[in-house]
Amino acid sequence: MGKSKSFFDQLKQRLRIVLFDEQSYEELESVSLTRFQLFIRILSVLFLICSLTVLIIAFTPLREFIPGYSPSHLSKNLINLSLKTDSLLTEIQIKDQKFKILEKVVRGEAFNDSVFYDSSKLVVVDEEALKASSQDSVFREAIEREGRFNVLSELEKKPSELRNIAFYAPIKGMVSDAFDLQSDHFGVDVVAPENEAIKACLPGTIVLANWTTETGYTLVIQHENDLISTYKHNSVLLKKVGSIVKAGDVIAIIGNSGRLSTGPHLHFELWHKGKAINPEHHILF
Repeated sequence: MGKSKSFFDQLKQRLRIVLFDEQSYEELESVSLTRFQLFIRILSVLFLICSLTVLIIAFTPLREFIPGYSPSHLSKNLINLSLKTDSLLTEIQIKDQKFKILEKVVRGEAFNDSVFYDSSKLVVVDEEALKASSQDSVFREAIEREGRFNVLSELEKKPSELRNIAFYAPIKGMVSDAFDLQSDHFGVDVVAPENEAIKACLPGTIVLANWTTETGYTLVIQHENDLISTYKHNSVLLKKVGSIVKAGDVIAIIGNSGRLSTGPHLHFELWHKGKAINPEHHILF
């Protein structure tokens, strides 16, 4: 009990804190406190400092400099990126499935498409609504009679030898003038950026690489299956006669050469067994 009384007595003991001028030793300020009061004031100051530190960390951007904290907008960005990643993965899976189906179709293999069937998109169609009316039947017969004697209709169809061939697009751009046998336009005109590289659509051998007044720098490639591809109005030819090329090899640079050219473009033709065929039936430009 004596020790406990002595301890409380020490807490009640008053202390005097005095500030002196160092040169004149004049008393500037003095404070009289007990040991207990001094202890409480020190704890109050420490508590105030800790509270201010916590507030600064919680409500100011300074917390970003502390390891373990991240900017407030970072979580939103991460969520958006996560959603975009999920959607991209879904798109990639869908395109991969489509590519596998296309690959089997090109090879002529049978495939089971039931795995891609979505029962939630089942559409019920009334069979009566699918039956053609008398007007539709008459119109269909008239169209079939016109097409039966159309010599050019056979040229518009894909030759059976070329149905399973994967063509490489010689250039990516916009078709400004389509294939039209009636106007003696035996190919397609494709507009693309200046200095764009032109590539071989299939493997083959260069059989013509020269300049003509009408078509400018012209290049012709002989392929298998009696197929010939022609590339006109180039600015530069990068291959010579006799060169063997692969599909996708750069063979020329787009240009505006020749009297028949009205601007930078590629005039591309496909010939099969001496007949011009529509390149857009085989190539996506």
